[in-house]
Amino acid sequence: MEISLLLKLFESIGFPAVIFVIWYIYHNAQVKTFEKIIANNFDILKDLVETNQYSATVLSRIESKIDGNLWCPILKKELTK
Repeated sequence: MEISLLLKLFESIGFPAVIFVIWYIYHNAQVKTFEKIIANNFDILKDLVETNQYSATVLSRIESKIDGNLWCPILKKELTK
């Protein structure tokens, strides 16, 4: 069935038009594939940005706790000198 349809299309339109139709179908399939890949990558990158922001916040809190800790004997000695 498909071969006879392609032959009729080839006879009525011509070889360049058939090649164009094949290319157009292939191109649309590739575009859809790339759109899915880009959407997946965007979701992954969004999650990574959130993770990085959380890590930076936690590190900032740890740094402020270290700087403000007056109970540490080593820090007490350095501050009293």
